[in-house]
Amino acid sequence: MARRTKSYEEQLGALDEQIAKVQGRLDALCRQRDEVAARQQEQELKALYELLRENHLTVQEAADIINAEEGQST
Repeated sequence: MARRTKSYEEQLGALDEQIAKVQGRLDALCRQRDEVAARQQEQELKALYELLRENHLTVQEAADIINAEEGQST
C-alpha cells in the first residue's frame, strides 16, 4: 500500500499546532521565571530592610554612605 504524502496545507497546519504548543510552554516558563525573580527580589529587599533596621539607618543615610564611598573610589 502506497503511503500518502501530506499536502503542504496539512504539513503547515501540523507545524502550526506544534509551534502553538511550544509557544504555550515557553510562555508558561517565562511566567514561572518572572515569579521566581519577583520572589528573589522580595527576599533581597526584606534582607536589605532588616540590615538597615539593625543598623538604625534610613534609606537616605544608606544612600549617603554609598555615595560617599563611590566618591572616594574615583
